Amino acid sequence: MEAKLQEFKKLIETGVSFVTMSMPGVGASYFLKYLASQIFAHFIYVDFYALPTLNQHEFYRMFLRDLGGNPAGKSDEQVFIDSKTIIKDLAQKHEKVVIIFSRFDQLQNDFDANFLSNLQGLTTIQLDKIVLIFTSIKPLEKIAPDAITGGNLTFYSKILYFKPYSKKDLKKLLKLEPEIRRPKKTLEKLLELSGGHNQLLHILLNSQKQKNVLLDRFVRMQLKELVDYLDYYQRKQVQKIALGKTVDEIDEYLLGVGMVTANHKLFTPLLANYIKTNLSVKLPVKEAKLLKCLRKYMGRTVTKDEIFQEVWPENSEDATDWALDALIYRLRKHPFIKSHSYIIESHKKVGYTLIQT
Repeated sequence: MEAKLQEFKKLIETGVSFVTMSMPGVGASYFLKYLASQIFAHFIYVDFYALPTLNQHEFYRMFLRDLGGNPAGKSDEQVFIDSKTIIKDLAQKHEKVVIIFSRFDQLQNDFDANFLSNLQGLTTIQLDKIVLIFTSIKPLEKIAPDAITGGNLTFYSKILYFKPYSKKDLKKLLKLEPEIRRPKKTLEKLLELSGGHNQLLHILLNSQKQKNVLLDRFVRMQLKELVDYLDYYQRKQVQKIALGKTVDEIDEYLLGVGMVTANHKLFTPLLANYIKTNLSVKLPVKEAKLLKCLRKYMGRTVTKDEIFQEVWPENSEDATDWALDALIYRLRKHPFIKSHSYIIESHKKVGYTLIQT
Protein backbone atom coordinates (compact mmCIF):
# COMPACT_ATOMS: atom_id res chain seq x y z
CA MET A 1 0.00 0.00 0.00
CA GLU A 2 3.02 2.24 0.15
CA ALA A 3 2.78 3.15 -3.53
CA LYS A 4 -0.86 4.25 -3.07
CA LEU A 5 0.10 6.14 0.08
CA GLN A 6 2.83 8.09 -1.71
CA GLU A 7 0.42 8.94 -4.54
CA PHE A 8 -2.09 10.40 -2.09
CA LYS A 9 0.60 12.11 -0.02
CA LYS A 10 1.98 13.91 -3.06
CA LEU A 11 -1.41 15.46 -3.86
CA ILE A 12 -2.10 16.34 -0.24
CA GLU A 13 1.23 18.13 0.10
CA THR A 14 0.37 20.35 -2.88
CA GLY A 15 -2.87 21.36 -1.16
CA VAL A 16 -5.07 19.90 -3.93
CA SER A 17 -8.54 18.57 -3.07
CA PHE A 18 -9.76 15.66 -5.18
CA VAL A 19 -12.27 12.86 -5.76
CA THR A 20 -11.03 9.29 -5.33
CA MET A 21 -12.85 7.09 -7.81
CA SER A 22 -12.98 3.28 -7.66
CA MET A 23 -15.08 0.24 -8.49
CA PRO A 24 -17.80 -0.53 -5.92
CA GLY A 25 -16.55 -2.80 -3.16
CA VAL A 26 -12.90 -2.69 -4.19
CA GLY A 27 -11.94 -1.56 -0.69
CA ALA A 28 -10.99 2.11 -1.01
CA SER A 29 -12.38 2.83 2.46
CA TYR A 30 -9.89 0.38 4.01
CA PHE A 31 -7.04 2.30 2.47
CA LEU A 32 -8.49 5.68 3.46
CA LYS A 33 -8.67 4.55 7.09
CA TYR A 34 -5.02 3.58 6.79
CA LEU A 35 -4.28 6.98 5.25
CA ALA A 36 -6.10 8.69 8.14
CA SER A 37 -3.74 6.99 10.60
CA GLN A 38 -0.67 8.71 9.11
CA ILE A 39 1.10 11.56 10.91
CA PHE A 40 2.25 13.76 8.00
CA ALA A 41 -1.05 15.68 8.28
CA HIS A 42 -4.00 16.04 10.64
CA PHE A 43 -6.76 13.75 9.33
CA ILE A 44 -10.51 13.82 9.94
CA TYR A 45 -12.39 10.75 8.67
CA VAL A 46 -16.09 11.25 7.91
CA ASP A 47 -17.95 8.06 6.92
CA PHE A 48 -21.27 8.65 5.13
CA TYR A 49 -22.32 5.07 5.89
CA ALA A 50 -22.59 6.22 9.53
CA LEU A 51 -25.40 8.63 8.68
CA PRO A 52 -28.72 7.55 10.26
CA THR A 53 -30.52 9.13 7.29
CA LEU A 54 -28.96 10.19 4.01
CA ASN A 55 -29.68 13.90 4.03
CA GLN A 56 -27.82 17.18 4.49
CA HIS A 57 -29.32 17.84 7.91
CA GLU A 58 -27.90 14.62 9.37
CA PHE A 59 -24.60 15.16 7.58
CA TYR A 60 -23.99 18.61 9.07
CA ARG A 61 -24.56 17.23 12.56
CA MET A 62 -22.35 14.19 12.08
CA PHE A 63 -19.62 16.38 10.58
CA LEU A 64 -19.55 18.67 13.63
CA ARG A 65 -19.50 15.68 15.99
CA ASP A 66 -16.57 14.16 14.04
CA LEU A 67 -14.77 17.47 14.51
CA GLY A 68 -15.35 17.29 18.26
CA GLY A 69 -18.25 19.77 18.43
CA ASN A 70 -21.81 19.53 19.73
CA PRO A 71 -24.72 20.14 17.30
CA ALA A 72 -27.49 19.83 19.88
CA GLY A 73 -30.20 22.47 19.54
CA LYS A 74 -28.47 24.29 16.65
CA SER A 75 -29.68 25.08 13.14
CA ASP A 76 -27.87 23.61 10.12
CA GLU A 77 -26.39 27.03 9.43
CA GLN A 78 -25.01 27.41 12.96
CA VAL A 79 -23.72 23.84 12.93
CA PHE A 80 -21.75 24.54 9.76
CA ILE A 81 -20.41 27.82 11.16
CA ASP A 82 -19.18 25.95 14.25
CA SER A 83 -17.55 23.34 11.99
CA LYS A 84 -15.66 26.03 10.09
CA THR A 85 -14.47 27.60 13.36
CA ILE A 86 -13.02 24.28 14.53
CA ILE A 87 -11.35 23.68 11.15
CA LYS A 88 -9.83 27.18 11.27
CA ASP A 89 -8.33 26.42 14.70
CA LEU A 90 -6.97 23.08 13.43
CA ALA A 91 -5.40 24.77 10.40
CA GLN A 92 -3.51 27.13 12.72
CA LYS A 93 -2.10 24.20 14.68
CA HIS A 94 -1.23 21.83 11.81
CA GLU A 95 0.67 22.11 8.55
CA LYS A 96 -2.10 20.30 6.69
CA VAL A 97 -5.68 19.40 7.64
CA VAL A 98 -7.14 16.61 5.51
CA ILE A 99 -10.87 15.85 5.66
CA ILE A 100 -11.82 12.49 4.13
CA PHE A 101 -15.45 12.15 3.07
CA SER A 102 -15.66 8.37 2.71
CA ARG A 103 -18.51 7.00 0.55
CA PHE A 104 -19.45 10.58 -0.30
CA ASP A 105 -21.62 9.57 -3.25
CA GLN A 106 -24.06 7.85 -0.86
CA LEU A 107 -25.57 11.32 -0.39
CA GLN A 108 -25.94 11.97 -4.12
CA ASN A 109 -29.75 12.23 -4.03
CA ASP A 110 -29.42 15.16 -1.63
CA PHE A 111 -26.70 17.03 -3.52
CA ASP A 112 -27.41 20.61 -4.58
CA ALA A 113 -25.17 23.48 -5.69
CA ASN A 114 -25.37 25.26 -2.33
CA PHE A 115 -24.36 22.17 -0.34
CA LEU A 116 -21.40 21.42 -2.59
CA SER A 117 -20.34 25.08 -2.54
CA ASN A 118 -20.39 25.01 1.27
CA LEU A 119 -17.99 22.06 1.28
CA GLN A 120 -15.76 23.65 -1.34
CA GLY A 121 -15.67 26.77 0.81
CA LEU A 122 -13.94 24.84 3.61
CA THR A 123 -10.73 24.95 1.60
CA THR A 124 -10.76 28.76 1.61
CA ILE A 125 -10.69 29.00 5.42
CA GLN A 126 -6.91 28.84 5.12
CA LEU A 127 -5.64 28.43 1.57
CA ASP A 128 -3.35 25.49 0.74
CA LYS A 129 -3.65 24.08 4.25
CA ILE A 130 -7.03 22.33 4.03
CA VAL A 131 -7.47 19.37 1.67
CA LEU A 132 -10.75 17.57 1.01
CA ILE A 133 -10.88 13.99 -0.27
CA PHE A 134 -14.20 12.66 -1.58
CA THR A 135 -14.90 9.09 -2.66
CA SER A 136 -17.25 8.02 -5.43
CA ILE A 137 -17.80 5.12 -7.81
CA LYS A 138 -18.75 7.51 -10.62
CA PRO A 139 -17.81 11.05 -11.67
CA LEU A 140 -19.82 13.47 -9.52
CA GLU A 141 -20.83 15.52 -12.55
CA LYS A 142 -22.58 12.41 -13.91
CA ILE A 143 -24.45 11.45 -10.76
CA ALA A 144 -25.44 15.04 -9.85
CA PRO A 145 -25.26 17.12 -13.06
CA ASP A 146 -27.59 19.84 -11.74
CA ALA A 147 -25.48 20.36 -8.61
CA ILE A 148 -22.05 20.28 -10.24
CA THR A 149 -21.98 23.62 -12.05
CA GLY A 150 -19.72 26.65 -12.48
CA GLY A 151 -16.81 26.70 -10.04
CA ASN A 152 -18.03 23.43 -8.51
CA LEU A 153 -17.40 21.64 -11.79
CA THR A 154 -13.69 22.49 -11.74
CA PHE A 155 -13.33 21.70 -8.04
CA TYR A 156 -15.08 18.32 -8.08
CA SER A 157 -13.54 17.16 -11.35
CA LYS A 158 -10.03 16.61 -9.97
CA ILE A 159 -9.79 12.81 -9.87
CA LEU A 160 -7.37 10.30 -8.40
CA TYR A 161 -8.30 6.81 -9.54
CA PHE A 162 -8.10 3.97 -7.04
CA LYS A 163 -7.16 0.70 -8.75
CA PRO A 164 -7.55 -2.79 -7.22
CA TYR A 165 -4.98 -3.85 -4.64
CA SER A 166 -1.89 -5.86 -5.37
CA LYS A 167 -1.81 -9.41 -4.04
CA LYS A 168 0.71 -8.30 -1.41
CA ASP A 169 -1.57 -5.52 -0.19
CA LEU A 170 -4.61 -7.81 -0.04
CA LYS A 171 -2.63 -10.15 2.21
CA LYS A 172 -1.94 -7.21 4.51
CA LEU A 173 -5.64 -6.38 4.64
CA LEU A 174 -6.47 -9.99 5.48
CA LYS A 175 -4.26 -9.76 8.56
CA LEU A 176 -6.65 -7.12 9.89
CA GLU A 177 -9.53 -9.60 9.65
CA PRO A 178 -10.23 -12.71 11.76
CA GLU A 179 -7.96 -15.60 10.81
CA ILE A 180 -8.78 -17.07 7.40
CA ARG A 181 -8.69 -20.85 7.61
CA ARG A 182 -7.77 -21.77 4.07
CA PRO A 183 -4.88 -23.88 2.82
CA LYS A 184 -2.12 -21.65 1.46
CA LYS A 185 -2.53 -23.05 -2.07
CA THR A 186 -6.27 -22.28 -2.03
CA LEU A 187 -5.68 -18.78 -0.65
CA GLU A 188 -3.19 -18.00 -3.41
CA LYS A 189 -5.68 -19.12 -6.04
CA LEU A 190 -8.47 -16.99 -4.57
CA LEU A 191 -6.20 -13.96 -4.27
CA GLU A 192 -5.47 -14.34 -7.97
CA LEU A 193 -9.15 -14.75 -8.85
CA SER A 194 -10.14 -11.66 -6.85
CA GLY A 195 -8.04 -9.46 -9.12
CA GLY A 196 -7.27 -7.20 -6.15
CA HIS A 197 -10.96 -6.58 -5.33
CA ASN A 198 -11.26 -6.79 -1.54
CA GLN A 199 -14.98 -7.51 -1.24
CA LEU A 200 -14.87 -10.15 -3.97
CA LEU A 201 -11.97 -11.84 -2.18
CA HIS A 202 -13.96 -12.13 1.06
CA ILE A 203 -16.90 -13.62 -0.82
CA LEU A 204 -14.58 -16.12 -2.48
CA LEU A 205 -12.98 -17.06 0.84
CA ASN A 206 -16.41 -17.85 2.31
CA SER A 207 -17.75 -19.65 -0.75
CA GLN A 208 -18.78 -23.28 -0.47
CA LYS A 209 -18.31 -23.70 -4.25
CA GLN A 210 -14.53 -23.70 -4.41
CA LYS A 211 -14.41 -26.00 -7.45
CA ASN A 212 -16.53 -23.58 -9.47
CA VAL A 213 -17.04 -20.29 -7.64
CA LEU A 214 -19.34 -18.95 -10.36
CA LEU A 215 -21.98 -21.33 -9.03
CA ASP A 216 -21.97 -19.30 -5.80
CA ARG A 217 -24.86 -16.82 -5.94
CA PHE A 218 -22.98 -14.28 -3.81
CA VAL A 219 -20.06 -14.32 -6.23
CA ARG A 220 -22.49 -13.80 -9.11
CA MET A 221 -24.23 -10.96 -7.24
CA GLN A 222 -20.90 -9.18 -6.76
CA LEU A 223 -19.94 -9.59 -10.40
CA LYS A 224 -23.41 -8.47 -11.49
CA GLU A 225 -23.01 -5.28 -9.46
CA LEU A 226 -19.72 -4.56 -11.21
CA VAL A 227 -21.42 -4.79 -14.61
CA ASP A 228 -24.72 -3.12 -13.73
CA TYR A 229 -23.28 0.12 -12.35
CA LEU A 230 -21.49 0.90 -15.63
CA ASP A 231 -23.15 3.02 -18.29
CA TYR A 232 -24.32 1.51 -21.58
CA TYR A 233 -21.14 2.12 -23.57
CA GLN A 234 -18.86 0.94 -20.77
CA ARG A 235 -20.87 -2.28 -20.46
CA LYS A 236 -20.60 -2.86 -24.20
CA GLN A 237 -16.81 -2.42 -24.07
CA VAL A 238 -16.51 -4.78 -21.11
CA GLN A 239 -18.63 -7.37 -22.93
CA LYS A 240 -16.45 -7.14 -26.04
CA ILE A 241 -13.29 -7.57 -23.97
CA ALA A 242 -14.82 -10.57 -22.16
CA LEU A 243 -15.55 -12.17 -25.53
CA GLY A 244 -11.98 -11.57 -26.73
CA LYS A 245 -12.94 -8.90 -29.25
CA THR A 246 -10.70 -5.92 -30.00
CA VAL A 247 -11.69 -2.51 -28.60
CA ASP A 248 -9.75 0.27 -30.31
CA GLU A 249 -10.06 2.89 -27.58
CA ILE A 250 -10.81 1.79 -24.03
CA ASP A 251 -12.98 4.08 -21.93
CA GLU A 252 -10.78 6.21 -19.65
CA TYR A 253 -12.87 5.37 -16.59
CA LEU A 254 -12.54 1.58 -17.13
CA LEU A 255 -8.76 1.92 -17.31
CA GLY A 256 -8.65 4.41 -14.45
CA VAL A 257 -10.45 2.27 -11.87
CA GLY A 258 -8.61 -0.83 -13.12
CA MET A 259 -11.62 -2.79 -14.35
CA VAL A 260 -9.66 -3.10 -17.60
CA THR A 261 -5.92 -3.64 -17.31
CA ALA A 262 -3.18 -2.00 -19.35
CA ASN A 263 -3.05 -5.06 -21.64
CA HIS A 264 -6.79 -4.72 -22.36
CA LYS A 265 -8.03 -7.62 -20.22
CA LEU A 266 -10.61 -7.60 -17.45
CA PHE A 267 -9.10 -7.37 -13.95
CA THR A 268 -10.30 -10.90 -13.09
CA PRO A 269 -11.14 -13.83 -15.38
CA LEU A 270 -14.21 -14.41 -13.19
CA LEU A 271 -15.80 -11.26 -14.57
CA ALA A 272 -15.12 -12.37 -18.13
CA ASN A 273 -16.60 -15.81 -17.45
CA TYR A 274 -19.62 -14.29 -15.70
CA ILE A 275 -20.32 -12.00 -18.66
CA LYS A 276 -19.99 -14.84 -21.17
CA THR A 277 -22.26 -17.01 -19.04
CA ASN A 278 -24.96 -14.36 -18.72
CA LEU A 279 -25.01 -12.95 -22.22
CA SER A 280 -28.26 -13.53 -24.04
CA VAL A 281 -27.72 -16.76 -25.94
CA LYS A 282 -29.92 -17.77 -28.86
CA LEU A 283 -29.89 -21.51 -29.22
CA PRO A 284 -31.18 -23.06 -32.44
CA VAL A 285 -34.87 -23.96 -32.15
CA LYS A 286 -34.48 -27.71 -31.60
CA GLU A 287 -31.55 -27.31 -29.19
CA ALA A 288 -33.59 -24.76 -27.21
CA LYS A 289 -36.57 -27.14 -27.02
CA LEU A 290 -34.33 -30.00 -25.89
CA LEU A 291 -32.64 -27.90 -23.21
CA LYS A 292 -36.01 -26.65 -21.93
CA CYS A 293 -37.22 -30.23 -21.63
CA LEU A 294 -34.09 -31.42 -19.79
CA ARG A 295 -34.06 -28.39 -17.45
CA LYS A 296 -37.71 -28.92 -16.60
CA TYR A 297 -36.75 -32.28 -15.11
CA MET A 298 -33.27 -31.34 -13.88
CA GLY A 299 -31.62 -34.29 -12.17
CA ARG A 300 -34.06 -36.94 -13.37
CA THR A 301 -33.89 -39.11 -16.45
CA VAL A 302 -36.03 -37.80 -19.29
CA THR A 303 -37.13 -40.62 -21.55
CA LYS A 304 -36.62 -40.55 -25.29
CA ASP A 305 -40.38 -40.55 -25.84
CA GLU A 306 -40.75 -37.45 -23.66
CA ILE A 307 -38.03 -35.73 -25.65
CA PHE A 308 -39.55 -36.75 -28.98
CA GLN A 309 -42.89 -35.25 -27.93
CA GLU A 310 -41.24 -32.00 -26.85
CA VAL A 311 -38.83 -31.51 -29.77
CA TRP A 312 -40.74 -33.10 -32.67
CA PRO A 313 -44.41 -32.74 -31.67
CA GLU A 314 -45.75 -32.46 -35.21
CA ASN A 315 -43.08 -34.32 -37.18
CA SER A 316 -42.96 -37.74 -35.60
CA GLU A 317 -41.36 -39.19 -38.73
CA ASP A 318 -38.25 -37.08 -37.98
CA ALA A 319 -38.09 -38.30 -34.37
CA THR A 320 -35.43 -40.97 -34.74
CA ASP A 321 -32.67 -42.17 -32.43
CA TRP A 322 -30.13 -40.88 -34.94
CA ALA A 323 -31.68 -37.40 -34.98
CA LEU A 324 -31.78 -37.29 -31.17
CA ASP A 325 -28.17 -38.47 -30.86
CA ALA A 326 -27.06 -35.72 -33.27
CA LEU A 327 -29.07 -33.11 -31.35
CA ILE A 328 -27.60 -34.20 -28.00
CA TYR A 329 -24.11 -33.98 -29.50
CA ARG A 330 -24.67 -30.41 -30.75
CA LEU A 331 -26.15 -29.28 -27.43
CA ARG A 332 -23.27 -30.75 -25.44
CA LYS A 333 -20.80 -28.80 -27.56
CA HIS A 334 -22.62 -25.47 -27.20
CA PRO A 335 -20.72 -22.83 -25.11
CA PHE A 336 -23.86 -22.16 -23.05
CA ILE A 337 -23.80 -25.70 -21.68
CA LYS A 338 -20.11 -25.51 -20.78
CA SER A 339 -20.34 -22.06 -19.20
CA HIS A 340 -23.17 -23.22 -16.90
CA SER A 341 -21.30 -26.42 -15.96
CA TYR A 342 -24.12 -28.56 -17.31
CA ILE A 343 -23.54 -32.23 -18.06
CA ILE A 344 -25.91 -34.32 -20.13
CA GLU A 345 -25.73 -37.95 -18.98
CA SER A 346 -26.77 -40.74 -21.34
CA HIS A 347 -28.81 -43.73 -20.19
CA LYS A 348 -28.63 -46.32 -22.93
CA LYS A 349 -31.99 -47.08 -24.55
CA VAL A 350 -33.78 -45.05 -21.87
CA GLY A 351 -33.05 -41.32 -22.11
CA TYR A 352 -30.92 -38.45 -20.78
CA THR A 353 -30.37 -36.58 -17.51
CA LEU A 354 -29.23 -32.95 -17.14
CA ILE A 355 -27.11 -32.19 -14.07
CA GLN A 356 -25.11 -29.16 -12.96
CA THR A 357 -21.73 -29.67 -11.35
